[in-house]
Amino acid sequence: MSLMIVYNTCGISGRENATTYIENIKSIMRQDLQEKTVIFSGCSLSKNTFKEVYKEFGNKISYHLTNDKLAVNQTFNHAVLKGVEAFGEHDGYMYVASDVNFSDDKGSLERLHKRLEDPGNGIISPEIDKDNGYYWWFGFEENENIWDVFGREKDFVVPLGSTANLHCKIFSNKIFKEFGRPLPDVFVSYCTESTFSFLAAAVQQRFIITNDVLYKHGADDGLHQGLDGQTQAFGAGWDVVFPGCRSMREIVHSEEAAACGFGHEEWVPKFSHKMDVPDDKVYLMHDKDQFDENDHSVDDRLKTFIRENLFLKPDVLNFEEINHKFVRQS
Repeated sequence: MSLMIVYNTCGISGRENATTYIENIKSIMRQDLQEKTVIFSGCSLSKNTFKEVYKEFGNKISYHLTNDKLAVNQTFNHAVLKGVEAFGEHDGYMYVASDVNFSDDKGSLERLHKRLEDPGNGIISPEIDKDNGYYWWFGFEENENIWDVFGREKDFVVPLGSTANLHCKIFSNKIFKEFGRPLPDVFVSYCTESTFSFLAAAVQQRFIITNDVLYKHGADDGLHQGLDGQTQAFGAGWDVVFPGCRSMREIVHSEEAAACGFGHEEWVPKFSHKMDVPDDKVYLMHDKDQFDENDHSVDDRLKTFIRENLFLKPDVLNFEEINHKFVRQS
């Protein structure tokens, strides 16, 4: 049993913070889980920032560096690919945003990792304290807690068509093998998370939020600390895709999307009366008839649709040609 952990940073905005990076990576390194591969992923970082991080951790961790103009979806996936080349496949691949700090509970990561022993778990998330999106997707008030609403007796299974903000997620090796990369990478800003329940359902797995692990996101006020520029490579916004891809409107409104049961941004009808949702906001409600009693896809059409539309083709971005440096831990 092994877990690959990619800690994701970006210097495009010019707001780097080596001190915070070091503090957050230390929170990972303090975890008891032994069979873990930790990769520091940096896009367009300054030399000084990298030097500070390397001075602290040296060859205890690996490093994935690129100066290509990429969003975090692409850099995370590329770091995973290079990690697999160096160390082989793992049981799961963990995305960690630069402003996530792990719990002082040193057994928390091991408990997350243990969920991978259940072949039904495809995406595994700790509870995130702030900016988690739970009320947005799960239908309760912003000041309420997910466990007060649904109970803490067992892990929360994210309903089909719902999701939670990315921040910190484990993707199963089954997802990695089926799609070739763990995270849908046509996106370069927001809305990736909208795909997660379908990503899992397509491979006969589920998306869960664990009931016994809580990690911290951002500053005390719960806002993103603004350390990085992952959403600034191509501009921040809903449904922004990598240059050269079909638009999300074209993808979502295709006959194939409706036929396979795919859904996208299903929060829109729920919130249209509560906030100023743009009239042209792209969304699609999933077709429940395309899923069984376990919310698994009834055939391979959803898997094919996701592979063909939500992961970049080589003629748009060839991952083999990304300029990078990978420094392997010893």
